[in-house]
Amino acid sequence: MRRFPIAVVLSAVTALAPLSTPVGAEAVHASATTARIAVPSPRALAAAAARLQRDQIAAATQRELAGAARTMHLSVGQLRAQWQHVAICEVGGNWSMTGPIYSGIGFLNATWSAYGGQRYAPLAGRASRDQQIVVGLRVTGGWVPDQHGCSPTGW
Repeated sequence: MRRFPIAVVLSAVTALAPLSTPVGAEAVHASATTARIAVPSPRALAAAAARLQRDQIAAATQRELAGAARTMHLSVGQLRAQWQHVAICEVGGNWSMTGPIYSGIGFLNATWSAYGGQRYAPLAGRASRDQQIVVGLRVTGGWVPDQHGCSPTGW
């Protein structure tokens, strides 16, 4: 995976390199003023690849959330509001809660992993609200749990 961004950058750098050398007096002037093309460091390339991956995951999360809301005949805002009630009930509204047994909006850490949450973060409390909602919808089969009968021990 790491070789792909390097190959892309190297091909872009190669494409930008001059294809011919100027002739005569222009050659002397050009060689004295030619700017060097900066090649990104491996750290910069890795950071760029990580940003790209985060952006792709965020876009996929938004598409999945919007699709679920459409299926439920809700707006994304309404769906988020319903899950906010779950968060208040389960963990006092602390979406960032992490613990040895459960995290986020009351996910058992094993449930978080079993339903694809590790794609977003190692623990639910380290994922965004929307990512937790998407995994929550997977766990529940596409419905929002009854906030009046929530379990203090998580799902």
